[in-house]
Amino acid sequence: MGYIANLVEMCYNIRYIPYYERVIFMTCTIISTGEELKLVCKNENEPPYPEIKAKLREKIWELYCKGYDRFWINCEYGVPLWCGEIITALAMYNDIELNIAMPYEEQSTNWVEEHRDRFFRLHADSDNVEIISHHYTDNCYNLADEYMIDDSDLLLVVGTHTDCYGASYAKNNGIKVERLLFTLPYQL
Repeated sequence: MGYIANLVEMCYNIRYIPYYERVIFMTCTIISTGEELKLVCKNENEPPYPEIKAKLREKIWELYCKGYDRFWINCEYGVPLWCGEIITALAMYNDIELNIAMPYEEQSTNWVEEHRDRFFRLHADSDNVEIISHHYTDNCYNLADEYMIDDSDLLLVVGTHTDCYGASYAKNNGIKVERLLFTLPYQL
């Protein structure tokens, strides 16, 4: 076992399962409750964004070490986009797959240029992109969540204590739900 695997096992008490030993591949969908978008601070380099991203990195690595090697996101700005960037960075040295379920084709049209560039870079680096709806509808995000969850063994809900449609849908369909909670120091 390599240095990284030993370190992970020692620090997190998680047994790393090498890719070649895996028989069953497990899939995790990551969704956000959206509270990170309500913060007063919009600079991703200022608190609490770095702390949120660090928690996301640790959790995604923990899930990967437990055998989750396929991930679904909807690539919305905030937690899903950050998770996609973390997963593609991990994919440079690990066998990990990123899948994107786009709620609708024009998803990033009204985004600022920097975020839109990151969005398209992530699409280029992903393993699979599914477009759920050609045009925006009131339920396109819920349909994207359903699509991702139906192909998953685990749903990771990231946010505050707020519940969301995806969590109730997953519970109703027998999908395991985990939460990654964070606190927000200030909001709009």
